[in-house]
Amino acid sequence: MRLRISPAGYVLLVGDLVAFWLFIYYGKLLHQLPANFLGILETLMPFLIGWLIAAFVFRSYGRKTYGNGWRLLLSTVLTWTLAAPIGLILRSIWLDAPMTWIFSQVTYLITLAFLLGWRVPYAIIYSMRGRFRRMETRPIK
Repeated sequence: MRLRISPAGYVLLVGDLVAFWLFIYYGKLLHQLPANFLGILETLMPFLIGWLIAAFVFRSYGRKTYGNGWRLLLSTVLTWTLAAPIGLILRSIWLDAPMTWIFSQVTYLITLAFLLGWRVPYAIIYSMRGRFRRMETRPIK
């Protein structure tokens, strides 16, 4: 199976990485934990692995996904709903830290808000850009 990602999909991936980084950065600051590169990377890796697995399963970076705002919304929710438990389990193993129900809920909801907070405007801008391109190529009658 070959995975094809267009340049717009790579922009989406970079934006997602920034959303994850911001969630972890602010979480570390809030909990007064080291927010240095290694501290963030240590927390990021389990969730990033979960996200990439789920993104592959749901083809979250395919052109069909981000070309439509509703489809992107559904894809984001489905991808994160699979990725979050994977990331939480890997984090628990990686850091040898117990998983708590409240941490799991907060992580799921706040990270989803960070992801949607940038992915929905991205889908709107991407679809508007496509409409403007189609309008420019129409012949004038």
